[in-house]
Amino acid sequence: PSAMPSSMPSPTDATTTVSPRSNDCIICDDEETPWMIDNEHDCTNFDYLINTMCNKDTYWNNNKFCRLSCYNAGNGYAGDVCCTGLETPLRPSSQPSSMPSSQPSAMPSVRPSSQPSS
Repeated sequence: PSAMPSSMPSPTDATTTVSPRSNDCIICDDEETPWMIDNEHDCTNFDYLINTMCNKDTYWNNNKFCRLSCYNAGNGYAGDVCCTGLETPLRPSSQPSSMPSSQPSAMPSVRPSSQPSS
């Protein structure tokens, strides 16, 4: 009897589709306008300006004020894809995880020995 069933697809039968990475985003800040700072307004709580100025006003477009809040409100600047939290690139933690990483380490964990193994 054969070890492999004849109905098994060969590796060349499968097609692979490469999709763009979902974390191709930029970290956007929420820098207020000078007027907002002088009047103690914040990008996250001034919906009127976020909905009327962001990508609709030349001064705001040139300076990209409240970039993250504008993006989150659907009024982002042309070409911006801001990280919203889920896509933010992972940063190293000071505490090791008990779960193994899905990505191999760039550095080998074992040094090769100078003696051949027998």
